[in-house]
Amino acid sequence: MEVDRRKSMRRGMPMASRAPLEATVAGTAVQKQGQTGESQGELPAVVLSKLTKSDFQAEEYLKETLKTVQEKNIRQFRKTLEDARKAASKNLQKNVYKNYESFVFISKEISGMERDMQLLRELLLNINQVGDDLMDEDELAAPGGDGAALGRRRTMRMSMANQQDMFKDQLAKVWRSIRDAQKFVPFAPNRHVVGDVRNISELSPSTMQPRQRVDIVVLSDMLLLAVRKKRGNYAQTVLVADRSFTLSDITVADVSDDSRAGHMVKIVNRAETFLFGFKTTDAKNEFLMLISHAKAGFFGTDPPSLPPPPLPMPGAARSTRSTRSRQSAGGDDDQDGVAEGLRLRTDEMLDALDIHIARREFNDATTLVQRLKRQQRELPKPAPPVIRATDAHVAELARLILTDLLIPCSPRKQVAANVSLLHRLGWDKEAKEAFLASRSATIKNRTRQLKLEGNTRLYIRELAIVYFRLIRNTCEWYSGLFADPTMISALIAWVRQEMAGYAVIFRRHVFHDMQKFQVIASCLNHTLAEVDILGHAGLDLKFMLDQEFFPDLTSCIRTYEARCLALLAKAVAEDSLAVASKISTTNNESAARIFGPQIPIIASVSRLDEVLADFGNELRFIVRDSLYGQVVASVLSIIEGVLKQFLLLLRKGTSSHAHEFALLVSTQAVVSWVIPRSAAHLDRIFGRTVTDIHNLEQRLEAFPASLQDVFCQKHAVATSRVTFDFVSTDFAGESEVGDQMAPSPAMELMLRSLGEIARELDQWPLPKRAVLGGIIDCMFVQMIDPRNWETSAGEKRRFSHYGVHCLVLDIHFLLRVCGSLVSKSTNNMANRVCEKALRSYFSANPPASSPGSGAAKEMMNKVWYDARVHAAMLRLGFNFPDFGRGFEHRSQQSFEGGSAAGPPPAEYAMAQSSSRDDVSSPTA
Repeated sequence: MEVDRRKSMRRGMPMASRAPLEATVAGTAVQKQGQTGESQGELPAVVLSKLTKSDFQAEEYLKETLKTVQEKNIRQFRKTLEDARKAASKNLQKNVYKNYESFVFISKEISGMERDMQLLRELLLNINQVGDDLMDEDELAAPGGDGAALGRRRTMRMSMANQQDMFKDQLAKVWRSIRDAQKFVPFAPNRHVVGDVRNISELSPSTMQPRQRVDIVVLSDMLLLAVRKKRGNYAQTVLVADRSFTLSDITVADVSDDSRAGHMVKIVNRAETFLFGFKTTDAKNEFLMLISHAKAGFFGTDPPSLPPPPLPMPGAARSTRSTRSRQSAGGDDDQDGVAEGLRLRTDEMLDALDIHIARREFNDATTLVQRLKRQQRELPKPAPPVIRATDAHVAELARLILTDLLIPCSPRKQVAANVSLLHRLGWDKEAKEAFLASRSATIKNRTRQLKLEGNTRLYIRELAIVYFRLIRNTCEWYSGLFADPTMISALIAWVRQEMAGYAVIFRRHVFHDMQKFQVIASCLNHTLAEVDILGHAGLDLKFMLDQEFFPDLTSCIRTYEARCLALLAKAVAEDSLAVASKISTTNNESAARIFGPQIPIIASVSRLDEVLADFGNELRFIVRDSLYGQVVASVLSIIEGVLKQFLLLLRKGTSSHAHEFALLVSTQAVVSWVIPRSAAHLDRIFGRTVTDIHNLEQRLEAFPASLQDVFCQKHAVATSRVTFDFVSTDFAGESEVGDQMAPSPAMELMLRSLGEIARELDQWPLPKRAVLGGIIDCMFVQMIDPRNWETSAGEKRRFSHYGVHCLVLDIHFLLRVCGSLVSKSTNNMANRVCEKALRSYFSANPPASSPGSGAAKEMMNKVWYDARVHAAMLRLGFNFPDFGRGFEHRSQQSFEGGSAAGPPPAEYAMAQSSSRDDVSSPTA
């Protein structure tokens, strides 16, 4: 075993690699000899020149080498031999890697030589047939040969007619049993079934895994593969034709029966390889026998059903087949002689065609093919082998022409010549596909030559020139090469395909997050400029560009919108809510009516105006009517996003009233100043009125009022909680009700808080009456809530005689001081609060006439309440005037320092009392 391995190693090792390997082995031996020392004797070296001799004898070599070597050195010598074997294996592996491309090339050449050998075999058999025909003619020309030949011809004609009927029945049976079999195996003269092999496994050549179960039908000139498929949801299976092979184009090889391969057969069809596995060796041998019988019949031997040829006469050569004589008498014999002459000329033309194809003389070969086809049409009954040989030559010629046509960047004259040749051969469809494929390869080749050095605009400009000018040239060439109008649809499909390819490259280089709209617009303009050139060739592709780039443009706008929203969210979060600047309202009448001569805005509003202006300036580069909806939606989203952040910031709460007032003014500034400016800017960009943005101002007109309601609700709860808390105050205490009563200190404190809010409102262009009136209104809404009229235990709240008078007096004092800030609905709610308190008191204390314990006491009238309120206002001085007066004119009254100014005159006090007679105090 070791000797055989060394022999194989010696034979497979190249001569050029033995010297370095020998040096390696010798160096290893010397090194190990130095390690063992001189005391162990001399260690023999491994010399590869002796191992690589053709007459190498292992036993003699070992006797000669190890004759005087000690046992330890023999063991060391064995290790040296093992190292030499490993070094040789590595060297062999390196040589394999080095020559891998040569191995692949040689294997391809071998597969091509197999096909050439098959063709050569067929030609040799045809030559043998010609020789046999000549010998038959000599035999028939001998005395007494005419009658025997005539009888033999008649017998052959009858048997051939019967055979054709039988062949037709066989094909019909195959068509009935296998679906779509007629597409793969159409009718042809002398085509018949040789046999079939069932239940074969088709395997993957690379993984050896089963793909599907097939049946193979072997015909006289073809192989038909049928796949077993289930019919619907049932277990019944049907045979469906999958593919077919021509026997002249395939090579059938038997795979050795080892543990891995099993019972396998390999079929090679040009560049494709198929592997089939059989259950038993008998099944495989049966299939190979059928293939050999089919090829034998196809390459010229007689079918089994034909009668055997007669024995040759003495002195004549043995005949292998019967043929018709040219020199026989009668009309049939003359016709057979002419046909035989045509067949001979056909063979000569096929030989000449092979020479033209080998020399790549395509024009002469095409002319010869046309002559050959015309001559075959003149034959009364062309032989199938001749027809198949002609078709094979035509296919080979067309394949070579198509290969030349597929070469990219070919000149127009060469392309036209190749297309013309394919048209003459009848391969128009293949010529069209090859021409368009070559133009696609040309575009790809020219595109790869472009250099991308960071300048996107220049690259896209050059890319558009390459793509669209080559598309225009292709359209011009196509109309001249293919005059059939039915082929125009293929050109349109090709143009759409190339446009999609251009869009892919354009999208990869232009549409990304960091790209500016100006660069995108410049690239689009370069593209449109080149697309206009296609209009001269009759192709207007602008609509295709809009379809390709519309999703990308809208995506860019949405990405820009997201960046703007993130930027504004950061600006609002970092805003100090102080007035950053004041904008003049000289040219804006609607804003002047709301804000006065100037609009105080915070930094967030100023930033929003800048972002919208920049957004419009960027959009003007790519603006078009198709993007109108997306642009409007993005602008609306940006504006509404900032307003929602203002609302969340107001609900969360700020450090002072000034910040909250700044938010209210900023919201009004966004609606009344920012939105009109943005709408006017977009009007100039689109060249028409952007009604959606203008309508946004009207739609958001009530949004500032909504924020004011939030502010009022928030401060109504906060002010009541720290001053006059109706919910937690106990009104069930008893005390004396007399002229010494006055409004509670809690109510006075609440009115002072309202005064502070009113004083701060004087510094902001806000509707002060609406803000203060809203706070008061929310206070009474809280007081009238049914939940606040029950205790924590679920019982109704109790009011004493003194508690009712305190509540009514405080409410009367609040209404009189607030004056015109109190709306009619607020006054009604105040009356309802007082009425509910009185009803609660009277329900607990019935009148004296009713039976029961305690009786209800008498309630005070309106004059008493007015007197108590008037006395309290005189006592407090200017601290509590009617601060609802003068708000229409934005008065700046001070609510502090009343003691220095002294009490109001008596006439003013009487006017105050008389002017509030319409605000009725609740009575019993």
